Amino acid sequence: MASLVVDRVHCVQESDEVGSDDIYMVVFRGNTTLPFNSNLGVQAPAFWRDFDEGETSNTDRVIATFVPGAVYVVMLVEEDNTRDIAGDVIDFWRSQTDLTWKAQMIAGAKPADAAQAIKTTMSGLASVFMEFPKGNDDVIEVGRIIAAPGVPTTRHFKGDGADYEITFKVV
Repeated sequence: MASLVVDRVHCVQESDEVGSDDIYMVVFRGNTTLPFNSNLGVQAPAFWRDFDEGETSNTDRVIATFVPGAVYVVMLVEEDNTRDIAGDVIDFWRSQTDLTWKAQMIAGAKPADAAQAIKTTMSGLASVFMEFPKGNDDVIEVGRIIAAPGVPTTRHFKGDGADYEITFKVV
């Protein structure tokens, strides 16, 4: 079974936060064929901690099962004190993104439009769960990842003063 992997994380510019960045990813995968299954998980490895400008992590990290034709949306987050998207919150995010995904697919949306709906849903959830009084983590950016075997893809995630260049691959 193939996997979507983060191959490289390069901190071009750390966030506006005081001190080094601790980052994590909220990863959504939506299948484009019936029954339109989806999944959402959080990846927060210990080696994505204490990023300063110019630092790079080249440690491969599996972030999702690879399904040909599936849509992947990644939210890069800068963690402040503790990870806001944890425990029961992940289950809630999973149910809400699944509802959005299936509604889009049943309505006949194109994958790019459905991905945009997921980005909007994730941003809306972040505005609730990453703001006082529930949390204080900072979304750097939410973006769609186009993944294919043998074709690494690099994407910049920019926001909150940060710029991260992340390379994804399928293995």
